[in-house]
Amino acid sequence: MDRRRFLTLTGVAGLAAAAVPATPALAAAYPSADSGLTAEAHAKLIELAPYGVTALAFTPSGGWVMVTQDGRYFARGIPDACYTELGALLKAGRKINAIAFPPAGGDRWVITTDRGVSARGLPEACLTRVKAYYTAGQQVVDVAFPPAGGDRWVVVAANAFQANGVDDECYQMMRNLTQGGRRVTRVAFPKAGGWTVVAQDEFFARGIDDAAFKKMNALAGGGWQLHNVAFAPGGGWALCSRGKVPALPADRVRQFENAVGGSTIWQRMSAYKTPGVAVAVVVGNKIAWSTGYGRLAAGGAAAAHPESAFQAASISKAVAAVGVLRLLQTRKIALTDDVRPLLGWTLPSRSCVPSSAAPTVDQLLTHRAGVIGRGSTSPAGVCSGFDAGGGGFAGYAASATVPSLLEVMNGEGNSPKIELTTEPGAEYHYSGAGYVLLQRMVEETAGMPLADYMRQEVLAPLGMTTSSYALSPSFELASGHTAAGAVIPGARNRHPESAAAGLYTNVLDLCRLVSYLNRAWTATGDIAGPLSRSSARTLLTQGPQPGMGRGLFIAGSGTQNFSYTHDGSNYGFRSVFKGYPELGAGYAVLANGSDAALVNEVAAAVRSVYGWA
Repeated sequence: MDRRRFLTLTGVAGLAAAAVPATPALAAAYPSADSGLTAEAHAKLIELAPYGVTALAFTPSGGWVMVTQDGRYFARGIPDACYTELGALLKAGRKINAIAFPPAGGDRWVITTDRGVSARGLPEACLTRVKAYYTAGQQVVDVAFPPAGGDRWVVVAANAFQANGVDDECYQMMRNLTQGGRRVTRVAFPKAGGWTVVAQDEFFARGIDDAAFKKMNALAGGGWQLHNVAFAPGGGWALCSRGKVPALPADRVRQFENAVGGSTIWQRMSAYKTPGVAVAVVVGNKIAWSTGYGRLAAGGAAAAHPESAFQAASISKAVAAVGVLRLLQTRKIALTDDVRPLLGWTLPSRSCVPSSAAPTVDQLLTHRAGVIGRGSTSPAGVCSGFDAGGGGFAGYAASATVPSLLEVMNGEGNSPKIELTTEPGAEYHYSGAGYVLLQRMVEETAGMPLADYMRQEVLAPLGMTTSSYALSPSFELASGHTAAGAVIPGARNRHPESAAAGLYTNVLDLCRLVSYLNRAWTATGDIAGPLSRSSARTLLTQGPQPGMGRGLFIAGSGTQNFSYTHDGSNYGFRSVFKGYPELGAGYAVLANGSDAALVNEVAAAVRSVYGWA
């Protein structure tokens, strides 16, 4: 189960060196807690904790060492060389930040201080990283080793961290905890598995002893910082603090995580049986933070990172619209042009559609071209009374043959043929089929597949390097899930109707697009990117359909809260993104579940935390 609690700590980086005091200092009332330790270790922790423990560690064979902030120390069963070096460092006036022992045991250890590191027998990459931080002027405040051993480690510096071979969710949590302007300060691994990550004002634990977790919460409830968490090889544990919670700035990320649907994001993910969610937020037209929660596939090891690619579903239309405006801009095609001559294919019409009907590019972009979507096409001969909500595509499972785009248009796949069903301009019908025609127009005009055109003309210029309209891109991909939380057959369906539903992307790339569109809207002239200022304004200005720009839904025009947005729903995936040009703000949410209510709750929590309409 998820175990999360706010808890504040200051960290130990930047403390000035001090000699071991000649006379005993007055002990403060710093609390500690432990369980399962030897009687001697238990007694020594009670004795030393009031002086402020800065380092507390256990060896794989059951030895232990404790060091206080005023230079007191005691050890039992640690390597002789480590004990000798520790004494020498303290005598030289060094402040001890952390001591750790790799799980292989023997004469292997590391001591980090306010002015450097002493170590023996560490994995080479680990020691290289520790030294690199000191060379860069950053103290190393913690080193931790997962129990599996080998080249697995975590190195935490004053303002950074690096990990190798740790549980992917553990790494993701270190990432998440730093996104709100905090610093990771301690990471610890019980021998039996699990982990805990402590940041300045909270901790996250997975699979640790229940009693330890309760004591961590008890310290938090008393306003104490958590400065040390250590697990003994026999299952024991020790915690201690050396001060009260300091004043810290508001952490927007933590506020958001605890405001989703009146609960936490983890609880809402569980309620909606959605294994993974990724979120990114734009403030000041820059990505302010990005987080990932859960897994890319139920029961899998890979965590959902902000860099992970999900199916964006109908957000594909919004991004494709940028490509269409780019094509119009560069090929001198007008929004009002009849699209039919640009298709290289004869668009059929129902008998009740006037022979003079001429669907325009603009009408396709705004779902008013008379091309009705899936679910609204039967019976085949009528021209009115259609069901609402048509326009999607089911996609093709891994075991199915994927038709060509032309076959889709001709109705030779799993969707009806594309045709003019009503008079262009007369009615609004949300239509994925209309975006298939725009895809065909782009491919015929540009002379290349949509995936290549979008990569070349839109995605690469915007730095959207983990975005693609390819059927099966080479990125690490999230798996889609049913409403019951099971991975869908084949993990994800494929969509040759790429402009309508086939985009793979991540929340960072979507927020790069948000930042660009915001800046392009407010700029006084052209800025670097795929669209001129005029084209960007056209994209985000209401067209033939009220409440729509081109490929994007808009609201609040003429106000500070002016916004554009699109959501998405493919089999096993849900998504939404939104931008506020006048505020320089926005967000993106991608989920690998089947309930749109979750992404709506996540988006609402972001808006609530920032006060956005």
